[in-house]
Amino acid sequence: MKSVLLAGVLVFGLAGCALQPDVSSTMIDRQELKVDPEVIYTTDVTELFQKRVTQPGGDSLLHVQFAVEARSDTELAWKVTWFDDSGMVVKSVGEGYRKATLLTGQTRYFNATAPHSRVTSFQLHLREPE
Repeated sequence: MKSVLLAGVLVFGLAGCALQPDVSSTMIDRQELKVDPEVIYTTDVTELFQKRVTQPGGDSLLHVQFAVEARSDTELAWKVTWFDDSGMVVKSVGEGYRKATLLTGQTRYFNATAPHSRVTSFQLHLREPE
């Protein structure tokens, strides 16, 4: 019994000394779309596209377009949070939520362009307006 206990302690002890993975090079797993439950019941995001738009200086900016279809008359607020390749938020002007009104059966298209060329990903947030 002592030998089994000693073997278990050694295995767990050595496992604790094992090299830890390099987290600096792992991809950040983030959903591109975050919809609050109140908005899910009245709307559907039917399209979500992204592409890079080339600028005159040679840089490119991430451009996002999405479509929302209303199942009933509703108001929503939306914003895009931009991230660089290390997962850090890239600040932009006018970061607050933008309000929109949709009528039953209506599909509205929205778009946003990243504030800087170092932006590589985004997260779209939809919620009820305050």
